[in-house]
Amino acid sequence: MTALARATDAQVDSLCDAFTSVSWPLGRDDFKTLAERLGWQFALETSSGIQHRSGYPVNLPTVRSLVVDEAVSQVTVAVSDKSDDAEGLQSAAHGLQAALGERLGEPSGSDGAGHYWELGNGGRIRLARVPRKMLLVVEDQRFAEVERREERLGIDPDRTPA
Repeated sequence: MTALARATDAQVDSLCDAFTSVSWPLGRDDFKTLAERLGWQFALETSSGIQHRSGYPVNLPTVRSLVVDEAVSQVTVAVSDKSDDAEGLQSAAHGLQAALGERLGEPSGSDGAGHYWELGNGGRIRLARVPRKMLLVVEDQRFAEVERREERLGIDPDRTPA
């Protein structure tokens, strides 16, 4: 097993700093400015989202955002190599969680996808392991509030109804 590449601690810190200091809702232009400040390179814009390349040292450095009502509601950032190496992904997950913990403290909670941190501005940052890579998912205040309501009601989005 070789170590998988992942976003550096400094890159994770910059990303956290950027998203803990925004005001929601985050308009398209403000998001583009934030992305430039993070060093992300613009790739594509559609009516439902904006895509960038992060420049992080991973084999697929994608950043995808979801736009709802002309505001960026969710940003998904690839923060590890895409790989079938389960041990390497676990190692990357531990390193990323430690970096997030240094900046944001202990996770606020966890679910089937990973750990999440509540932000003072009402948003949420989640470290999620998908089948072959690690993602950081930033949710705006509105999306995070929907998740909080579902959690209070005991709704598990990963569970399929019988």
